[in-house]
Amino acid sequence: MLRGAWFSSPMGALVRKEFLETWRDKRALWTAVSFSLIFPVMLFAFTTYMVKQSTEEPTRMAFLGGDRVPLLAERLSDDQFQVEVLSEGKPRELLESGYDLVLELSEDFVEDYVSLRSAKVYLYLDSADIASGRAQGRLQERLGKLQQLVVSQRLSARGVAQQLLSPWNLQVRDVSTPSSRGAIILAAVPGLLILTLFVASLATSVDTSAGERERLSLETLLLQPLPGWQLVAAKVLAVASMGWMGALLALAALVSLMPMMPLAELGIQQAATVGSALGMGLLLLPLALLVAVVQILLALRSNSFKDAQTQLSILQIAPAMLLVVLDVSGVQLESGVWQLVPLVAQQQWLKALLVGDPISLPLVLAGSLVSLLMAVFAVALGARALRRERLLNTG
Repeated sequence: MLRGAWFSSPMGALVRKEFLETWRDKRALWTAVSFSLIFPVMLFAFTTYMVKQSTEEPTRMAFLGGDRVPLLAERLSDDQFQVEVLSEGKPRELLESGYDLVLELSEDFVEDYVSLRSAKVYLYLDSADIASGRAQGRLQERLGKLQQLVVSQRLSARGVAQQLLSPWNLQVRDVSTPSSRGAIILAAVPGLLILTLFVASLATSVDTSAGERERLSLETLLLQPLPGWQLVAAKVLAVASMGWMGALLALAALVSLMPMMPLAELGIQQAATVGSALGMGLLLLPLALLVAVVQILLALRSNSFKDAQTQLSILQIAPAMLLVVLDVSGVQLESGVWQLVPLVAQQQWLKALLVGDPISLPLVLAGSLVSLLMAVFAVALGARALRRERLLNTG
């Protein structure tokens, strides 16, 4: 009964009207749904690509004339670099038949090598093929080591110490682990979820503010006997519902794709579950309200519908760039102060839930309360702006 009375009240009717107009806008709904589904699919594809890179198929190389230098063919070959010695063949045809590289020795290679002259070796590859480009780097690395070995042996045979020509020996050692490399993927998820909030609610926020002003329907609403804050609040709730729906849809797609992602091969033991996804969705709700009211206020301050689209398009990129800058700057974002800053707080909470780390409930409540208070303050600013006559000017 109380529910029916509220819906029949002026505020309830206004909220119902805003929600109906928001969810009937097929263009805004399509934008929200498409972007929400694109980023989980891209994350899935990128994860699969990274695993494929780390466990890529062995390189196949045809070695024309390798029967004249069997030791060289043996030194180049291993489990990840298969060398097949051929007596004849055309390089282009061999590349088209499935070889990544073709290495060919000149006719006088053996004579030049024995005579201590620079023997010619020809490498054929298809630069348009990514696998061929990677294989080239692997071959040059192997040939470089063998060349250094031959130079060292020739110098030693003539009584010259190799150390005289090599004052230092640089050895590169990568201490990263599959888990640390895989963490880069999960670190991008919170920022993408926050970006989804902005993108999913963008079209709706522009239409319900600058769009209604140009259609003169906003003037009709202002003539109704309703406080300004109710008008702004109804629009904020409708816009926030679209943005929050986009984030929830992205989370649902992410949880659905997680079991198919090869995360275990990257050393990632924990990922998003249904419970953590629900928690992340609730954490994003206060931010969705704040994003909606900020977008509406900026759209109302714009000169036209197109101007509002331009301003909000720039706005949706700025938060993502800010989070990236904070991440790479080395700022200690885990401190309690940052947990009270909107955007940064949600990013840290989402990141913790994504990898299974605990989060502080008091800090979560305090940070969410800060976002809600900022949204309420912005609604009050919007109500005050609605009292200005120049707001209805579309010029």
